[in-house]
Amino acid sequence: MKDSMTVRLAEARPSRVVLNFTHHCALRCEWCYVPFETPRAEREIVVAIVERIATLEFRSLTLGGGDPFQYPFVPDVIRRAKGLGLNVHVDTHGRSFMPSAVNAKLATDYFDLVGLPLDGPTATVHDSIRTLPGHFDLVLRRLAWLKSLGVRVKLNTMVSQKNAAHLPELAQLVCHLSPWRWSIYQFWPLGPAHRVLNAYEIERGAFDCLAGEAAKHVRTNKLTVVEISDQLSRRATYPLVHHDGSVFAHSVSDPNSFSRVCSIFDVEARELIDDYC
Repeated sequence: MKDSMTVRLAEARPSRVVLNFTHHCALRCEWCYVPFETPRAEREIVVAIVERIATLEFRSLTLGGGDPFQYPFVPDVIRRAKGLGLNVHVDTHGRSFMPSAVNAKLATDYFDLVGLPLDGPTATVHDSIRTLPGHFDLVLRRLAWLKSLGVRVKLNTMVSQKNAAHLPELAQLVCHLSPWRWSIYQFWPLGPAHRVLNAYEIERGAFDCLAGEAAKHVRTNKLTVVEISDQLSRRATYPLVHHDGSVFAHSVSDPNSFSRVCSIFDVEARELIDDYC
């Protein structure tokens, strides 16, 4: 029988892995933390990564980075992850995941949660942040379609100087849209995003105040769970795995950068990840 200290340590281990596709993204968000322009993802390696994640006793997998659905093999990866007992969360910008009977079945049978970005209450605000005209309307269409299927949808909002003033209006829109969850994130100049620090940075106190008021408004609909995440709350809480198997975590010495921890295929990978996260 495990002693209480062993149980506490087991519970403290990270249970979630974020698998990022770092080759390319159709959007050009200048504040993104993902270092793109790596070689293309290969099906066999990605499947092996997912299998290794399950073997290492992680419970939840988030697929993100550059949109996972840019790769035709990703539905097979999702099915494999679900078959291994993993909780499957997919973040997508929506362009590559289009409404169809096949995608509807994939979403209803294999998604535990799907995340969509929403960074402003209007096309003018959102599309300027996401650098893609028409993306605001596309997100709303994808949200309506996924909700009609009964799929749990999480809207992700990154709050910065660029959209902070619009957060009250965005809260009204989110309240109306009634997603399953709304995640409000403070801009974090992490990795490549540090180059736009001066244009995007928002002070912690201002973020807490604005996000708190927005959350209070949305919670009145009794349907949407609101999650507020400042920079500090997200540090060193989960590993990030690139599609080649490289594992990264937030640097101990510099909170705005990453440190390479290991390869997910290393024999001691779980111990090294637990030491960092």
